[in-house]
Amino acid sequence: MKGDRTRASVRPPPSTRFPRADDELEYVTRSMVWSADRRTLWRAWGPADRPWALGVSVDGRRWWIDARGASRTEARHAVRELFSLEHDLPAFYRLVRREPVLRGTDRTFRGLRLPRDPSLYESLVHAIIGQQLSVLAADTLWRRTLAAAHAYLPVDGIRLPHAPAPRALLKLGSSGLRGLGLSRAKSTALVELAKGEIAGRFATEAFRAMDRDEAIERLDAEPGIGRWTAENALLRGIGRTDLFVAGDLGLRLALAQYGVLPRHAPEESARAWADEHYPGWGSYATLYLWRQLVRDRLPKKKRG
Repeated sequence: MKGDRTRASVRPPPSTRFPRADDELEYVTRSMVWSADRRTLWRAWGPADRPWALGVSVDGRRWWIDARGASRTEARHAVRELFSLEHDLPAFYRLVRREPVLRGTDRTFRGLRLPRDPSLYESLVHAIIGQQLSVLAADTLWRRTLAAAHAYLPVDGIRLPHAPAPRALLKLGSSGLRGLGLSRAKSTALVELAKGEIAGRFATEAFRAMDRDEAIERLDAEPGIGRWTAENALLRGIGRTDLFVAGDLGLRLALAQYGVLPRHAPEESARAWADEHYPGWGSYATLYLWRQLVRDRLPKKKRG
C-alpha cells in the first residue's frame, strides 16, 4: 500500500480488552482482518474515498499502532475511536451489577467495548445491507458489494476491505447492486445514500453534535432508512452510548428469553426497560445483551 508508514502507541484504560481472533460477532463483521501471525488487527480507516490502513497489536500494557498513510495524531485518534476507549466502561458496569438480566456480564465480557466505524456513511452502508437479514446473509452481501466496488487496500499481503466509496456505488447503480443480490429497495437506498454523502448530508461531526432523538429523526427521513437502521448507524458510526436498538429481533428474543418482556411487546416497552436500568448506556446494554444471548445458545464447550 502506498503512503508513509507511521508508528505510534496508546495506553488503553484498565477496563479494556483487546479483541481476540475469535471475537467474530463484534469484529470480523466490521471488516477487520488479522495478520497471518494473528498478532495484528488491521482495519481500514478514514474517509471512504481516501481510506488508509490501521494496524493494532499488544505488547505489555501498550497497544502499538502501525498506520499507513496517516499521521501519529490521526492514528492515535483512530484507535481511540475504533475501540471506544473514551467510554467510561466502569460506569456501565456499576449499572450492570444492580440489574439481574445482565448481572455477571461485567465479568464474562469484561473490557468489551463498542467497535466503531470511521464514519456515519460506512455504518449506514452496513445497516442498509443488513436490514432484516441474518448476520451471515448480510456479510455475504457486504462482501459481494466490496468486490464489485473494488473496495480493498493491499497491506502486508492482506486484502483489507473498506467501505465502498460513494462514487463507486453510483457507478454500480441500482441495477448493478440488484445484480449482487440486493433488493430493489436496498439498492435504491444505497444509491441515495451515496448521493447524500457526496452532498454532505451525513457528516459525522454534525450528527455527533445533535441530541439522540434529533439525529434519529434526521436519518429516519432519508430514503430506505428506518429507526432500526438509524440507531445501528449512530451506534457504530458516532459511538453514542445512549441507543437501545429496541427493534432488533435478537434483542427482543433476548428480553423474552430472560423474562423481561414478551417477544411481541411494543418497542416502547423495551426502550423503557433500557431507560430505567441503563440510562445513557443503552448502546452497551444492546451489545452485552446480544452477546449474552449468543453465548447462552452456544454449546458449553464453545463458550468463551
